[in-house]
Amino acid sequence: MTRDIGRRRLWQWLWSRSLRLLGDAHRHFGNLYGSRREYEAAVANYTRAVALDPAYAQAYYCRGVLYWRELGQPARAVADLSRVLELDPARSLAYFNRALAYQTQHDTARAVADFERYLAEGTDAFWREAARRQLALYARSHAERGNEKISQRVRMSKEVQREGGLF
Repeated sequence: MTRDIGRRRLWQWLWSRSLRLLGDAHRHFGNLYGSRREYEAAVANYTRAVALDPAYAQAYYCRGVLYWRELGQPARAVADLSRVLELDPARSLAYFNRALAYQTQHDTARAVADFERYLAEGTDAFWREAARRQLALYARSHAERGNEKISQRVRMSKEVQREGGLF
């Protein structure tokens, strides 16, 4: 009996990885042809993958990025990217992408917090610079609108200070 359970789990694990790869293929064709239907097919495959393996962080991550970037569903993206961080807190790029999803929801405080968290934990120089630029834009726009609370918070960020400031 336990041998059958082990085989079943192995089969589910393998099938979930296959579904993620199929989802990646649909995402690729969606990018290639600008096809919303391909993106929706990718989401369906990622959804099937996490149904088989609820701890499959990569499938949640891929689906979350598609939700905010291609399908305009930032609330679903935030949910998926938050799940990624529950499963794998070291996956710092999920903070960056969740910040962008928060940004599309006009949730400035959470976006700033996630950009700051990415700067504290992320290692990729390209994305670190992108996060710094986003924080600089927030600081400028909130200073121009007289919202010194957000502007000051961004300017005082320890990571931003350590990297030599925003401007």
